[in-house]
Order: sequence, then C-alpha cells, then structure tokens
Amino acid sequence: MAKYLVKYCWFIINSVLMKVLIVNSPLFREKNNKYDEDSLPPIGLGYIATRLKTVGHDVTLLDAVELNLPLKVLIERIGEIQPDVLATNIFTTNYELVKELVEATLSGVHIIIGGLSTKDLYQDIFNWKSSNAIDIVFGDGELICEDIISGELKQKALEFKGIKRAFKVDTHSPYYVQDISHLHLDRSFFINEPIVHPLGFIEANIVASRGCIYNCAFCAAASSVNREFGIRERSVTSLQHELYEIKERLPMVNSVRVLDDLFLKNSRTIDNAIETFKPFDFQWRSMAHVMTFNRVEPKTLVELKMSGCRELFIGVESGSPKILRSIHKTPKPDTIRRNLESVMRAGISLKTYFIYGFPGEEESDMELTYQLAESLREIADKYGVGFRTSVFQFRPYHGTELYHRLQDSGTLEEGVTRIEPNVDLSDKIGRLQFNFHSGNQSNVASHVVHDYIYRTTNLSCGKILETLTQNKPQIQ
Repeated sequence: MAKYLVKYCWFIINSVLMKVLIVNSPLFREKNNKYDEDSLPPIGLGYIATRLKTVGHDVTLLDAVELNLPLKVLIERIGEIQPDVLATNIFTTNYELVKELVEATLSGVHIIIGGLSTKDLYQDIFNWKSSNAIDIVFGDGELICEDIISGELKQKALEFKGIKRAFKVDTHSPYYVQDISHLHLDRSFFINEPIVHPLGFIEANIVASRGCIYNCAFCAAASSVNREFGIRERSVTSLQHELYEIKERLPMVNSVRVLDDLFLKNSRTIDNAIETFKPFDFQWRSMAHVMTFNRVEPKTLVELKMSGCRELFIGVESGSPKILRSIHKTPKPDTIRRNLESVMRAGISLKTYFIYGFPGEEESDMELTYQLAESLREIADKYGVGFRTSVFQFRPYHGTELYHRLQDSGTLEEGVTRIEPNVDLSDKIGRLQFNFHSGNQSNVASHVVHDYIYRTTNLSCGKILETLTQNKPQIQ
C-alpha cells in the first residue's frame, strides 16, 4: 500500500506541477523581415498543449514562427522560462536550427521532438550532443506526451541510444488516436488567431482530417510512406460543433481555413464539406487535389461554392507529362486544365502550387509548366475569379520517395540535406515569401529555374474573396 501511495503521489506531482514549454520551431536563424507567408497557428502543437493542460500541467506554447524570433533570442527565452519539459517540432528545412536549440538547452530539461521528418531523422538526433533525455515521436503526440512526462509509458521504445528514445505511434500503438472527432482544442494558446488577412478578411483555422490518400513522390505525407499511420476524418457533427464555437467566441471571424494536407479528396468529401459549412455564413478555403473534381457534376460544384467555398489550394506542380508521371500525379495536363476549369466556372478562386527544378527536369519541361499556368490564368480571367500562384524550387524532404531516390543514386550526401534560405530567388521574384533551396537537382542552370519561378509567380491576379451576395455561380 505504501509503495502504491508513493507511486501515486509521484504521478500527481509530475502531472500537475510540471512546467511544459511547447515551441513551434523557427524557420530562420535571424529575424527575417522578408517573411510574409500566411502565419498559421500550429494546431497540431495546440492539440498536444490542450491535452497536457487538461491533465494538470503548466503549459506554455511559444510560437517562434509568428514571433519571428532569432534563434539566439529563442534560446535565451527558453533559459528564462526554465521548463521541466521542452517539446518542439522539426522539419527538413530547420534541422540545423532545432539541433542547435536542443544542444543549447540547459541540463535537466526533458526534450520531446515530433514531426513527419522524425521517421528519417531520429538516428541523426540520437547523435546530437545533449546531456538531456530526448524522446522522439513520429505519429500522434497528444496521448503519448502525457505518459512520457509522467513516466507511465504503455509502449516500449522502437529504438534507443543512451537516454535518447524513439517511439512510433502507429495504428498498433496504445497512443494512436482512433477517433480524432473527440480531440479538444484550446485556442487561447494561439497568439495569431483570428488572423487579419492582408486580402481583406478575418480568419480562423481548423483541422478536419489526418493523412492523405494520394502518393506524391515529393511529399512527406504521401500514402506509401505513411500506411502505418492510417487516414482519419472528423465527423460532420464534430466539425460543426467547432464552427459554432468559433462563431460564438470569435464573432468577428468571417472566413475559415481548413489546414488539412488534403481536405477535399474526392466527391464524397465534397459532399461532406457542403454539409459541414452549409448552416454557416463563413467563407472558407482548403486544400484539394487536381483529381478531386474529375467527373464531378457542375451542380455539385455550385453547391460547394454556395456553402461558402471561395478559394481552393491545389498542387498542380508541373505541366510536363514526364515530370508529372515521375512524381505520381496525373500525367495529362488537359485533365488538370479541364478539372480546374470546372472549379473556376462555379465561381471558386484558386491558389495553385508549382515546383520547378525536379530531378531530371529540362527547360522544355519548365516551359510546359509555364504554359499550363498561363492557360489557367486565362481561364480565371474568363470566369472572373481570383487566381494566385505559389511557386517554389524543388527541395528534397526527409521521408519522401524523391529524397530516397536521390540518396540511393548518390546525388545527396548521407544524412541531413542542408536547406538554406534562397536569398537570390527571394530578391528576384520581388515579393516577401520564404524560399529555401538545397542545390539545383534539375538539368537546367539555376538562373533559368529562377526565371521560370519569377514568371509564374507574376501570373497571380485578383482578389480571392467576395461577399456572399456577389458573383453568384450559374449552373452551366
């Protein structure tokens, strides 16, 4: 009985009194005045923070991206807070920064690191120079973080080295969140919500699903490299409950952005989206796949628009059949053009993503991409909808098929790809957007790649959101 009481009291002390600092890790070493990407609340970290707060921990979420904190200042801030536990995320683009942050953290802090890249990075993290215990989690973090902190783990480490451990929270794990509809989110952790958007609306953000059914070779969320983590969707009832909460607590919000890797996957998810948003007067935006709209009836797309859908983010990536085939996208530019025209005909604006500099890409491939982007701009003009482009130079991310292809071919050095801000490209395109690079993987000179990025970027046009009474779509 005495042993039980000691163990119980120890658990209570840990679960109530632990000071937990959750850091949305920085993208840049120094304060970057050229950064003006949409500043989004780190909802994944918010779910973890909410869970830890619910069980009694003293939790702070420090968003280094939104605050644009230089790395040195962030390290100083952590020292001032003196947390018992430091939890943070890591990406291919900021590996070196997170490594430096962790190695500079004072002894006695339990560190937890998560993110899609950890599947490939955990062996490297094992070799970081830190006397602190480090736990690396790939997969859901909400439930396992609670037990890592309390010391009551129900799962053995996948691998460990000294006091560094790696855990995989897949469908077989006791910490896998089977039904994400029941996760609670405390929005008070976010310092940048609602977002007053430069384009003229006030926006809140939600997450409606986890996982992707598609298999893009450049994406760390691709289905082939994440089969053990499953695909989960929140119920319409769950989403509507959150939308009612937003309406009540943030009455100034008139737009909602769905931050899923892919919200609109197919015709079924289009129907669910219509049902979800139809009772509200929100305008909303989300990611969709080019093939989501294949053979979808015009009437359905009009209903999607009338539910409040004003802009969709769609990864076109390339207009070259060769490149599209190599990255597992539909290899027919005419199909892309036809599907996206059906969306614009319904009165829905587009933000399209393009990538130049894929491995083996020639200038002729880039020209096909530009021609496709130009034709989409012309279609947008025809239907009077907004058309924006977001254009990048290819960079290989850990855990992706293309990363492994390049690594196997000897093109990449073993270990971490060093990705740095691309100052030349940022200066050339003349807009404040982050650009990273890890060298030029194409068969074309870098200045040619940059020129196509510049030209495609300048195809953007139009205001993306209008009032609900304007531009009513017509069924054709």
